[in-house]
Amino acid sequence: MDRQQLRQETREPPPGARKVSRWARTLRATLWGILLWTGLGIFFATQILFLNPRVPLQTALEFSLPRWLVWGLLTPAIFWTDRWVGARCTLQARVAWSVPIGIGWTCLSIAIRLLTRPLRGSPPIGSVTTFFLERFYWDLLIYGVIVGVSMSRDYANQAREQERQSHQLALQANDLERRLVEARLHALRAQLHPHFLFNALNTISAFTETSPRIARQLMERLGDLLRASLTHAAKPLVPLSDELTFLDDYLAIESARFEGRLHVSVEIPDDALQFTVPSFLLQPLVENAIRHGVARRLSAGHVSVTATTTDDMLILRVRDDGVGLRPGWRFDADAGVGLRNVAARLEHLYRRSDLLQVDRVPSGGVEARIDVPLVHAERSQNSRTLEQAGA
Repeated sequence: MDRQQLRQETREPPPGARKVSRWARTLRATLWGILLWTGLGIFFATQILFLNPRVPLQTALEFSLPRWLVWGLLTPAIFWTDRWVGARCTLQARVAWSVPIGIGWTCLSIAIRLLTRPLRGSPPIGSVTTFFLERFYWDLLIYGVIVGVSMSRDYANQAREQERQSHQLALQANDLERRLVEARLHALRAQLHPHFLFNALNTISAFTETSPRIARQLMERLGDLLRASLTHAAKPLVPLSDELTFLDDYLAIESARFEGRLHVSVEIPDDALQFTVPSFLLQPLVENAIRHGVARRLSAGHVSVTATTTDDMLILRVRDDGVGLRPGWRFDADAGVGLRNVAARLEHLYRRSDLLQVDRVPSGGVEARIDVPLVHAERSQNSRTLEQAGA
């Protein structure tokens, strides 16, 4: 027997126990009902004694108790009738129907007390009409209180059920939103992989005829890079040190393509390597700088990758000295696949749309700046481990 099955059996009592529990609840409700209606009868009997101290206690109880005990006997049927009517009409119609139904229940209550008078040893009455009129209005008020309690309970139960359903729907919506975010992140990463592979294969194909040896070396590097990317892609967040290792493998392939025309500098302080960043974060930005900046220069170009930290942010910058942005360039209209994917993934992971900025460099070129909220790699890994363990 596994743990889940054991928990389920522990939580769910057997059918026999549920049946006994229902009977116990019914018996408990019946006893409380008898105490309530008997107590009301005794309470109103004291009113008779205060108004006429000469009346014996027994006589006061014989006059007061039958009324309240009969209403207590009828209350379950009144509740059932009121719920039956309420399930089939609006609140206004339910209140309107309560008037004729209440007259019927009131007449029935008085009739029962009238018919049981001989059994209780009460003296005969003079007039049936007088007997009913003396009791009708007060008893109709009692019915109004009973049916009011019934409606209140009914709508309170409905409110609790709606609250429970709303809570469940909120949980389901949160779960669906989380799954949607995960699906979109996977889709964005899947979009990055073929985009990167296409450019890498183009680089290798350029050496296939002119330098087969270099092409074979680059294919080996690409194989190592793809194996590393499979592990890289399975994690939404990776340590910056792993992201830089992946970037180094990519730059080895790109440097061969440009044959000395590409210079890349990476200046990352050691204390920044411990923080986590989204996987495949730097590679598309460096690729974008090379493709749209350095590749369009006639002379050699330079790409720099730097990192600084503040109290709550890891600031990454990828700068090139290429041709720069064309006049009127706007991110929402002119950004390519790589930049759009990086921006979308940052927004999904951190719920902020201002973490990626692309600006012109006054001296020439473009700088992409990414503000990543600080998260230690060790703490992030521990959080994932606890989630997987069900903590």
